[in-house]
Amino acid sequence: MPRRRREVSAAAADRHPPVSRALWNGAAIALLSTGLAFGLYWFTAASGLTWAHDGADGGDLLAAALTGGVPHPSGYPLYTALLQGWLRIGQALAPSAEAARLGNLFSALAAALSAGVTALVARYLIGPVPGRQAIALATALLWTVSPLQWSQALITEVYALHMLLAALLAWTVLTQPRRLLLVAVVMALGLANHLTFALLLPAAGYWLWRGSAHPRTAQPVALALVSGLSLLVLLYARIPVAAAGEGSPPPVNWGYADGWEGFWWLVSGAAYRGYLADLSGAGVAARIGGWAQTLTGQYTVVGLALAGLGLMLWDRRRPALRTFGLLWALPVSAYAVAYSTWDSRIYLLPATWMLALWLGSGLSVLAAWLWDRRDGRALWAGYAPAVIALVAVATLVATRLPEMSLRQDDEARAYLADVVATLEPESIVVSGADAETFALWYGAWGSGVLLEKAPGAMLVNYALYQFPWYGRLLGDLYPATPGVSAGLDALLAENDGRRPVYFTELLDVVPRETLSPAGPLWRYTP
Repeated sequence: MPRRRREVSAAAADRHPPVSRALWNGAAIALLSTGLAFGLYWFTAASGLTWAHDGADGGDLLAAALTGGVPHPSGYPLYTALLQGWLRIGQALAPSAEAARLGNLFSALAAALSAGVTALVARYLIGPVPGRQAIALATALLWTVSPLQWSQALITEVYALHMLLAALLAWTVLTQPRRLLLVAVVMALGLANHLTFALLLPAAGYWLWRGSAHPRTAQPVALALVSGLSLLVLLYARIPVAAAGEGSPPPVNWGYADGWEGFWWLVSGAAYRGYLADLSGAGVAARIGGWAQTLTGQYTVVGLALAGLGLMLWDRRRPALRTFGLLWALPVSAYAVAYSTWDSRIYLLPATWMLALWLGSGLSVLAAWLWDRRDGRALWAGYAPAVIALVAVATLVATRLPEMSLRQDDEARAYLADVVATLEPESIVVSGADAETFALWYGAWGSGVLLEKAPGAMLVNYALYQFPWYGRLLGDLYPATPGVSAGLDALLAENDGRRPVYFTELLDVVPRETLSPAGPLWRYTP
């Protein structure tokens, strides 16, 4: 056979590999992506409690999981249950391991698995082009080192699991659209982890709808709906059961959701609705600027251009896929722009994930173009974009590592250690901000070091007194403390001279002259 014909045959075999080989190649590339991502995340994850990368909520989530409680809205029943099981297994296998470190590694594992699923999705969408495996690997690794994803993989937060489930949703909808039961299960799991998962359902629904011309009876559709809803209800049923506790309520118990009123307050995010009210021109313009900056910063300007090339490919050759991608990215973008918080960029994670897929498709366009223009000896030409992308991944790791790594981060742990060294037994500690509050909660009910040093200490969050359920919870937790359920003024008045009182920060409602510095705290002396 002439050399040219052998080359063509080899190319055809690469474009149409046997089924068994295709499955093996897909599994291998997914495992490689997962392993490389987990290695990076394990090496750079925080070694304990952290406030970095918008991670202040970690203390709340860890304390809730370790006490069987309910974290902040919307309660995150799936995440809390999985974290609880993960911590039990981790502490059984490594009794000396700190709970916060284990929680950070849970995020690292979920984020690494999302990289593996991303490789599978990218491989499916890229199609039979030269260097397909390498392009899929590069796509997954570019997603791995994107700052937004990388940041959430290193801390105890819900977003790494959120993106694993989002990637699974795309994979099931795109590659397994007739397996409606599987799709429904993934949807239920996603909604039980984070309610913004609902913003991805229009894209999933569109893709399933466009394939509805295939013969299908109503029975599997009904089975999928009933199964998905049943699983969702079962997962959210954890909240009232946990809130009621066994004999007494758990100390981390947002909404005290043992009844319908508290449950609805929690899962509907009533406390956060005000963040959607700032639709002023200046506020929206600033958040649009942040949106553009966030998307540009994930894969650099070159990556953004390649993503645009990939979207153009979808637009010209696969318009239905283009619509799917836009329905996936635009709702989360609109929500991130409308949600008026300093960390709303985190909600853009699904959009940055879709950007990675567009980038991978852009690389495939370049690979196909170079392959078609190679000479007889330059068989490597079509593989050049993938090789360059993998080099770019290594470069991004090297340049971003100093900023992203949390190996040396100890701000939150140092704060907690200073608080523990300051407190006395039976102290009342009043906090307001999330970072300090959740660090104290972790110290008391997560690691336990706070209550070991200051037995009988009582933790009170001033900001939560605005909600009726909080006074009720404190009354049930501390029935022997006078005034605890009535509000801060009553608590201070009733316990004047009986117990030492500390504040984590200066509050407008407390006269400045009554507070004196004590370590990282302020001691109250009326």
